[in-house]
Amino acid sequence: HVDLTTMNDQVSDNENDGTVKQIAIGNNLGNGIRIASIQELGPGGSWSTCANGCHLDPPQDVAHIQFRSRIAFKLVWVPNKNFDMFVLVDDDGNELARGKPTGQLPHIRQRQMNYQIISGSK
Repeated sequence: HVDLTTMNDQVSDNENDGTVKQIAIGNNLGNGIRIASIQELGPGGSWSTCANGCHLDPPQDVAHIQFRSRIAFKLVWVPNKNFDMFVLVDDDGNELARGKPTGQLPHIRQRQMNYQIISGSK
């Protein structure tokens, strides 16, 4: 789950009808989104979704299809020798930030798969 998508109350109960591939039919996240949202900040909120289908044009991922939303940012692991750096990009692929985390990272295979799934998308 590397896509941070904005949410509004009208779509948080949307379910996957099978259009988004490789995720559960249904994928009902509405209650979790409401529980995790900070009401004092106003209606809606944000949610981290999977990037499956982001490489298609137009994108066919959870953010764009199930929640009819653009992403605020996507985390992409950089394909250097150890895949130990990342960039955050917006929905158009523009770089917003980059970093090199410390501590325990996800397994290198997960970081490589992240890059492969996203490679070729905008």
